[in-house]
Amino acid sequence: MRRLITWNMLSLDGFFAAPGGNLDWFVFEDELDRYIKDNQLASDTLLFGRATYEGMAAYWTTAAGEIADFMNGAAKYVFSRTLEKADWRNTTLVKGDAAETVRRLKSEPGKDIFVFGSAIFTATLMRHKLVDEYRIGLNPVILGKGIPLFKEGIEPVKLRLTLTRPLKSGVVILHYEPTG
Repeated sequence: MRRLITWNMLSLDGFFAAPGGNLDWFVFEDELDRYIKDNQLASDTLLFGRATYEGMAAYWTTAAGEIADFMNGAAKYVFSRTLEKADWRNTTLVKGDAAETVRRLKSEPGKDIFVFGSAIFTATLMRHKLVDEYRIGLNPVILGKGIPLFKEGIEPVKLRLTLTRPLKSGVVILHYEPTG
């Protein structure tokens, strides 16, 4: 069975975006670039909620380089009841049952499945116990306010730390797996 992995950059106070969705506080440097490039090889499928999809599609369709090649070439699924079309190359628009679709994708042959951003969609996946690993890039910044990754109303999830990797920039990469 394929694994579903969430990957998000977070502020020390738990926000994955500043007010208005601003992301300019992310610390991105050579070590993080190498980590991303090394880890993308284990994945061939990306899942997004509507808002994250729109931002990613707008950025990556005009970007160049190894990460852009991966983002543009991977199979992508966007889960939305309001989006009318998904034009980013290799994208399937899913308007139906997200949990059922993700269960099917996990049972199909292939590599790991990544979810970037997509807090509301991630909460849906968490409610259905579909997340196999949480990867966090903890940034050395306190935002004070913003958009939290983990939404109110989700059930508590006990986690086991499987990797800690501090970077010279102060970002700490953390991998957690649910224990139950």
